[in-house]
Amino acid sequence: MSMQWKQDQKYLLNSIEAYRNKVAGKDLKEAKRITAEFSETLHKQTPELQHRTINSINERLPYLDNLLAGAHTIESYAQKDQHLFATEPRKDNNKEANECNDRHSYNGTVR
Repeated sequence: MSMQWKQDQKYLLNSIEAYRNKVAGKDLKEAKRITAEFSETLHKQTPELQHRTINSINERLPYLDNLLAGAHTIESYAQKDQHLFATEPRKDNNKEANECNDRHSYNGTVR
């Protein structure tokens, strides 16, 4: 079973605006490439994330982007994360789903 995101999630939350700025306006293929690059950089530069895999960060970033922006419905997300729903809108208030991670079990497009 994968490790739950708890204390270490704050490093991703602190980076979400920088991540959003990088993927904004990009097509899906380019956004996925940027997400993978961003995840690798974040992993390398954040000692507190060393116990995580780059792939887990790669999957979590788009999930958090969607959750914070209010994409999908609140029920599309894990109960433990629902308190974060729509709490940090994107600069343009866009609620369109970031589809860079279509494998996350709580991604509203999958359920």
